[in-house]
Parts: sequence; C-alpha cells; structure tokens
Amino acid sequence: MAVWIIASDYATYRSLDAFRALEEVNWSEAPNAHIAPGDVVYLYITRPISAIGVKCYVTSVGLPELEIDDREFWVDEQRLLERINGRTWMRLKRVAVFSDEQRALLKGAVLERYGLRGGFVQSRQRATVELLDYIESVEQGRMIVGDDAVAEAADFDPDQVAQFKGQIARDDYAVPDQTANAKTRGSAQRAFADTVKSNYNGQCAITGISTREFLVASHIVPWSEAPDVRLDPRNGICLSTLVDRAFDAGFLQIGTDYVVRIDWTKIVGDAVLGGALKPFDGRRLTTPERHAPHPEYLRRRLQSSPAQAL
Repeated sequence: MAVWIIASDYATYRSLDAFRALEEVNWSEAPNAHIAPGDVVYLYITRPISAIGVKCYVTSVGLPELEIDDREFWVDEQRLLERINGRTWMRLKRVAVFSDEQRALLKGAVLERYGLRGGFVQSRQRATVELLDYIESVEQGRMIVGDDAVAEAADFDPDQVAQFKGQIARDDYAVPDQTANAKTRGSAQRAFADTVKSNYNGQCAITGISTREFLVASHIVPWSEAPDVRLDPRNGICLSTLVDRAFDAGFLQIGTDYVVRIDWTKIVGDAVLGGALKPFDGRRLTTPERHAPHPEYLRRRLQSSPAQAL
C-alpha cells in the first residue's frame, strides 16, 4: 500500500463539499500515476485553503467513464469535459474530511517542515515517513499545538494577535487550555514571536542567524506544560530552526548561567549533526536588554530533561 498526497484544484472541483456529501467520488487519473486500489490518498486543497482537507482510499482504477454523479461539484465544466474525453477514472472513498482546526495544522507551510516538497502540491507526491507520521498525529489528536515552529506557520486571527499583544503589555501571560484551539495557538504564537524576536533584534541568540525564515520564538518551558506563562517573553528565546529543534529534543541545553551545552550522549552515529552543533558547545547565549530568559524557566526546563548535570 502506498500513501499519496494529490493536489485538488478548488477552482475546478469542490472536493471538500463533494466528500461531505458523498462517500465516494470520481477522480481523473494522471498518466503513469502508478496509483493502485487500496492506496491511501490525502487531498491537498489548493488556494485559498492551501492545506490537506480529505483522507480517502482508492477503491478502483482504470475506469473508462464516470460511475458517480458528482457533476454539481465541478466548478469548471470545460475541464470536466476535457477529462471525460481524455482520461480514465478512479474512485476515491472518503475516510475523513478534516476540520478547520485540523486543516490549520495541515497547511502547506507547516507540512514543508515535515518534508512536503516546496510547501505545496502541484500534482502528486508520495508521503515520506516523517510527513505521514505528522499527518497521522493530527488525525488522531496526538498533535497538540505545542511545536513553536509549527504554530508560527499556522493560521492566526489578527484581532486575537492584537489581544494577546495587549496581554503581554499588561504582564498577563496566561492562555487557558480551554481557549487554546489551533487558531488561538497560532495567534498567541504570533504575538509571542513578534515580542521575542524584537527583543533579540531579529537574530538567533546562539548562531547569530538573522534571516527571518530561519528564526523561531522558542518556548523555554514548553507551551503544553505552563498555561500561565505561555506569553511571557522571558520564557522565550529567538533561535534558528536547527537550534530550536535541537533544543526541543534535548540535544542542546541552556544552563541558568546562559551557557549552551550539547548532550553528546544523544548524538550517536551522526557526524554531520555533531559537526553542526559542536561550535555552540560552551557558547554563552546572547541575551537581550529586556526580557532576558528567566533563570527559573531555564531551571524548570533542565529539571524536565534527562540530563540534569547543568
């Protein structure tokens, strides 16, 4: 069984509406697609949605004509006629239509961090193991929106961002769990990230990288563990993407003295990763004049880490 991500042009065919109404739909086959019955297909809905919206599986392929009446969902009738005359068809059976909150976590900009080539789908591509693991975590509700990099790429509400910035200005840093859905998480992260990155003058506190696309406002005490300090800029450090991932996974740790240390016990058999992180071992964090990392937050992070010797 193969797992595919296939583009669904929303300006041609309203696939979300079709799968909400029908259990199975027609799908035109691309030449030499190599898609077989039993394969799983995730439909990546193009703009304005720009996210995976439907999971289905292939029930049959190579059909010479349409077997299901789903013409009402075709926006571009000319494109339908072209495909009727020039292609064979397969049938896709609905497994799930993802919710708004799930789609916020399955947007192209988020999926790119997990291996989606280019951050969007033009035709079809096989899902990598890493990408499939992430998609399944969203499906199964295992993906709490705790990943800072993911949250920065997620949808946000400008009004909520303004509200959260007001909270930060009032030293009110709490975001209760009962209000923290995917869009709220994205909005909170946006407000938090704007403040943290500004404090660090738009530079990674360890590497000095200043290219915006490679920077993340990383929580010291993770989002999932401390609702009361989720917006506290003293609970954030501006890090580059590699360093942020290493910090989250415990490969890189920051002591209460602001000194960076690498946990070499975690880096086994990956000389490239070791070489990338080695220059930072023993380096002192560059701290801002305002809202430097709170030593208590760093201590809490270290106490939750397997290595407690810092």
